[in-house]
Amino acid sequence: MKTLCAGARLVAFAGIVPLTLASCGGDQVSPDADAPASLVIHSGDGQTARTGTEAGEPVRVRVTAQSGSGLSGVSVAFQVTVGGGSVPSFSAVTDANGIASPGRWTMGAPGPQELRASVAGLNPVVFHATALGIPAEIAVVAGAEQEAPVATAVPVAPEVLVTDASGTALAGIPVAFATETDATVTNPEVLTNAQGRANPGAWTLGTSTGVYRLFASVDGDGINGNPIRFEAVAVAGPAARIVAVEGDGQESETTLPVRIAPRVRVEDAHGNPTADVTINFSTSGDSEVIPTETTTDSAGLAAVDKWVLGTTAGATYRLTVSVTDVDGTADPLVFTATAKPAVYDIEIVHVSASLLTESQRQAFEKAERYWERAITGNLAWSTVRKPALEHCLARNDITEEIPGDRVVDDLLIYVQIKEIDGPAGVFGGAGPCQIRVDNSLPVVGVMFFDLGDMDGLESNGHLEGTILHEMAHVIGFGTLWDHLGLLQDPAGHGRSANTHFVGDSAVAAFDRIRGDNYTDSDLVPVQSLGGDGVWNGHWREFVFRSELMTPFPDRGHNPLSIVSLASFVDVGYEEVDYSMADEFVLPSPLYPAARDAREGALEGAIDLSGDILRMPLLVVDQEGHVVRVIPVEGR
Repeated sequence: MKTLCAGARLVAFAGIVPLTLASCGGDQVSPDADAPASLVIHSGDGQTARTGTEAGEPVRVRVTAQSGSGLSGVSVAFQVTVGGGSVPSFSAVTDANGIASPGRWTMGAPGPQELRASVAGLNPVVFHATALGIPAEIAVVAGAEQEAPVATAVPVAPEVLVTDASGTALAGIPVAFATETDATVTNPEVLTNAQGRANPGAWTLGTSTGVYRLFASVDGDGINGNPIRFEAVAVAGPAARIVAVEGDGQESETTLPVRIAPRVRVEDAHGNPTADVTINFSTSGDSEVIPTETTTDSAGLAAVDKWVLGTTAGATYRLTVSVTDVDGTADPLVFTATAKPAVYDIEIVHVSASLLTESQRQAFEKAERYWERAITGNLAWSTVRKPALEHCLARNDITEEIPGDRVVDDLLIYVQIKEIDGPAGVFGGAGPCQIRVDNSLPVVGVMFFDLGDMDGLESNGHLEGTILHEMAHVIGFGTLWDHLGLLQDPAGHGRSANTHFVGDSAVAAFDRIRGDNYTDSDLVPVQSLGGDGVWNGHWREFVFRSELMTPFPDRGHNPLSIVSLASFVDVGYEEVDYSMADEFVLPSPLYPAARDAREGALEGAIDLSGDILRMPLLVVDQEGHVVRVIPVEGR
């Protein structure tokens, strides 16, 4: 190593051995303050860009002097050493701040990239970058078509694979994951790993049941499958609560099913209905529920078929509904119903209520209340099946929406007001269409009336009596006699008859009212003339004359006699209140000449002949199953 005296200028050239400065007088000589002392990366390191594209910002180095200030005019060489990329210039001169840049770095082959910057006499610096391949396809590799409870993550995290046109997996590709509604992912944007795969972590579904979608996409046009879609079905979570839908707080007769079968909906913690949950029903006291166990449907609904109250009038019975599934947390739900004393009850359904005046509607209610007081014995409840009821209504041209099966206590009557033949003529018709198998007493019947006669009957004071008459036919007067064997010598086509009613109760009552006015028979005379709908179903006109249950009511008052009420005992009603009968004493019989005169007087009067509807009778058990059918000819 050579030395120079202080004050001599040192010029360094590449390849020449450095010299040591020393003062000629023995003191050391200081280095040149303007000589490059360091080379550092200023910016542009660690960038990522796709193959063949420029990085986002230029690469820059800074050359500083010993003092730390930037040196201008220093030549910096740049060389791509890894990846095969390029820069616009392989050399650059530092500016006033000591910064030099070759421009933007264009990425080479996919993978790591390196760019070396050097200044003579200084240690070089190396820029690093990552070149991303050009995505050509994004595909699902895991997590498609899953199912999970609401508000939980799907079992398998969704995962995609990103490849280039040759099928090579691409690492470091940003993949964006976008969810719908209130679903979430842990990482909405993820870089593909070394195997070209990316997943967003947990995909947590929202709080509503249904199909959720997750979309995965990569920036760029023309990528096959972009965006790719995942689907997952969110199902209800465990049962968290039982909600009463209908049927709570009812009142019903003892030993009778409540009118509205209790129904519940089972929900998860977010209010979604839960299907296929096992529900248990239990009752208090001597009440009974059918069934005791069921499962919820797709809407989370479950209902009992029947809840039959116990025998204690005034008691409040409880029906407890609970979830038996082990993973459920729902508390039991309690329905209550109060039992009232059992009575005979008639329910009227007005199919054409809009055609009735208020006073006409009240006339139906008055007739209903009369028969509910006259017949005091309660009947066993009976189920009415929808198909059977629809058949009955259709046979009588009654159109009404039937929601489903139902329980009847004790009699259900459908009433329709319709146009038939205008004033006078046919007024209407009535009769049962379904009877009980154990005692043959009606469950369901129909009544219809001619719209053209309603106002006239009301104005002459006969509306209430006529409705009472027709309702009696539905209850069983005249419509069940032949079937029950209560007629002697019933009338029929092609033969003459002298028809009488043979029921013991009616015969005894007839004996009380006839006095010496009728001596032809001890039995009760029944109309045997007039044809179908008249004979075998009314008291004989020329004997009873003004009694309500003859086929031709008089213009004045038409009393309902004790004989009519007693006939219901013979039909099968065990408890009948005879005090509801009007005062009536059998008038003197009409002889042929008087009968002819009466026939003339009856012209233009109310004619209820033909009012008994002739239709097959369905005989049903308590559950509404048809046991047999009684044809018209058998009645």
